[in-house]
Amino acid sequence: MTGDKKGLSGGSGLPACLAAGAAIAAAVCALNVSRGYGWSRSVCDGLFVASVMLLGTGGIRAVGNQGAFDVAGYGLRTVLELVLPLLRRTDKGHSGETGEHSAEDIHQYRARREAQRRSPAGLLLAGGVYFILSLAALVVYEVF
Repeated sequence: MTGDKKGLSGGSGLPACLAAGAAIAAAVCALNVSRGYGWSRSVCDGLFVASVMLLGTGGIRAVGNQGAFDVAGYGLRTVLELVLPLLRRTDKGHSGETGEHSAEDIHQYRARREAQRRSPAGLLLAGGVYFILSLAALVVYEVF
């Protein structure tokens, strides 16, 4: 996402996403093998489930980075602050610390969330890798 005006902080997290995908694929594969499915089908299913989960999560993060969930998040945060006073933000942090309560308006909330956004690139790349691997496993399953 080079040249993006948002300057999303942090790396892509590709190794962590690949590891999460491997864990998901291994769990699905083990579940399918225990149910009596063949190894090739189990591997294909595991890789595909991992790809769908990673691509779906990456897609949701990409949409969220555009601010699609900001209004709903602000509304939920406001309601929770009314119900649970410990969640109220103050000038110096949360209300557990000293400081006067300062109501955060929607513009301040969006600016704060903008600074916290992370790139979906790692999730999308890892999901694409697992999707390609699942297609290769599907060919193996169908041919052999």
